[in-house]
Amino acid sequence: MRLKKWLRRLLEWRLDRRYEKSLKVYQMNYDTRLEDEEEGSDSAVQEDSVDFEILVFGEGEAAADARERIAAFFAKYPKVLLVYGDEDIRDEKGGYQSPWLKQDWSPDSYLCRDYLGSLVAVRRELYERLTGAEKQDEELCHDRLVELAGGYERGCQQIGHLREVLFHRKDAWLPAGEGRPGKRLVEAPRKEAFVSVIIPSKDNVEILVRCLETVIQTVREVPYEIVIVDNGSREANRAKIVQETDRIAQEADTAIRYLYRPMPFNFSHMCNLGAKEAKGNLLLFLNDDIEAVSCGWMEELVDKALREWTGAVGIKLLYPDSNRIQHTGVVNIVLGPVHKLQFQDDNACYYDGRNKGVWNYLAVTGACLMLRREVFEEAGGFQEQLQVAFNDVDLCFTLYELGYHNVVVNTFHLVHHESLSRGHDESEEDQRRLMQERDILYGRHPRLERKDPYYHPRLNRKRLDTTIRPAFEEGRTLPDRRVCESGEDITGAREDECLRLIVELATARRVQGYAVVLGSDNACFQTKLLFQDKERGSLYQLEYTPQCRNDIAQNMPDQKNIALCGFEVEIVAPLPPGEYRIGAVARDVISGLRIVRWINVAMVVREQEAG
Repeated sequence: MRLKKWLRRLLEWRLDRRYEKSLKVYQMNYDTRLEDEEEGSDSAVQEDSVDFEILVFGEGEAAADARERIAAFFAKYPKVLLVYGDEDIRDEKGGYQSPWLKQDWSPDSYLCRDYLGSLVAVRRELYERLTGAEKQDEELCHDRLVELAGGYERGCQQIGHLREVLFHRKDAWLPAGEGRPGKRLVEAPRKEAFVSVIIPSKDNVEILVRCLETVIQTVREVPYEIVIVDNGSREANRAKIVQETDRIAQEADTAIRYLYRPMPFNFSHMCNLGAKEAKGNLLLFLNDDIEAVSCGWMEELVDKALREWTGAVGIKLLYPDSNRIQHTGVVNIVLGPVHKLQFQDDNACYYDGRNKGVWNYLAVTGACLMLRREVFEEAGGFQEQLQVAFNDVDLCFTLYELGYHNVVVNTFHLVHHESLSRGHDESEEDQRRLMQERDILYGRHPRLERKDPYYHPRLNRKRLDTTIRPAFEEGRTLPDRRVCESGEDITGAREDECLRLIVELATARRVQGYAVVLGSDNACFQTKLLFQDKERGSLYQLEYTPQCRNDIAQNMPDQKNIALCGFEVEIVAPLPPGEYRIGAVARDVISGLRIVRWINVAMVVREQEAG
């Protein structure tokens, strides 16, 4: 027993040392210049011929070569009239900290918070149009420049974001609240609005009724109708739905139409069908498991949707009976679209105040999505080949490509009765469909793969860390580079669900995720990844150096020593062509016990990718 305790302490000590080292190894100098990946980078304009003025507000100093970088940016993009950059804080010892990494031009975010910041640069012709008072006052100056540069026009290309630190502040930037006092554009008259609330539903009578009742209880100032699209409820449930909708429509004096159309589930087709039957100039797509909890939410969505530059409008969603966030906007990272801030406590204020106020995002969830009818039709509606997943993201991507800005209203929230833990054991068929629909998404929008103009490339984006923070704070080691070897004999290893294996990315060249042994001291386990050819049965294994995953440790505080549960491996020599199921084997180095777990995520190696 003493030997086991001593071995356990030794392993934990080694894990602590490895964890500390991993925090030091990966440090990013966030002032290193980004390579601009946009096309059309060549410009005939010479940098020394660009005439511009730099305006500085607040205490601090410009970066040493800020003028040269701004001149190069203006020369490269002759349409740009106004440029802003990122900022950080210079401490008393001369070091730099707390980088403020901003969005590309985002009109709604700007109205929420003047994020242009301490330094802006303007071309001479624009600068000369400012009054003396505007040149001296930060808010007046920025507001006037944004208007002159066409910042509230659809597809504005006159305001540029130079994704580099251009200014070192002496004081900290403050998280945004719920908007700048008095900073509100004249909204389009709400009297022009008529909203069609489109709700896909099937066999969820009680849930649907709760949704309908909370909508009619909380909407006061906007005329609306409700269109329910049912793709085949059982006859008993169908009768109940008709009875309940008739009752609610009569009590609320609201038009409710019930479209009963038996057919296989296709969310996109159901939404398009509802839109076709709807009468409103505004369309609100709403899940039947949404619950409205306060008045004014729909009115706020309407105000934003009526703006000329606005595409889709979403809203903050919380999980039931809690302050835990389900949605404040969809971010497009390397692994695909994710819900940043999901599961975080909404009582806190996160990076730049993203869970407060009104912010532009690349996409919003279809659980609550409003837009003008003409915008919906211009985008071609929901793509019906995306039957289950990514249809809302695809619509938002299309709107962005058409020059619109999508926006999330976080000044209000709805409750979304989606399970807090939907699990990771979907069937293999579901996983295959999900990957196919993801491929369709990026096949339709290749220029947006791995890119998000509303989420700075130096924010954490390579992992499913739902917080928002600078990437260098992730505290991770560099990716492993390993070769797959013939798999060890796993005969006798016990299949056990306590080995939690999550694969976030699996390609012929790269595999990424984490593995945790639930209810045990993870310092005592050595884990290897397994790949088994489905056709031939050949087994391969992949050792890896544990990667720091602070996000997993924070999300699973009841588990012991899981900070180094991650893997991120560049596969040096890809496996032979084929389709492989993925698993893991974990060995307790003290007892010798081995447990194995296979998951329904497949890795496909094509002929041209094989080593």
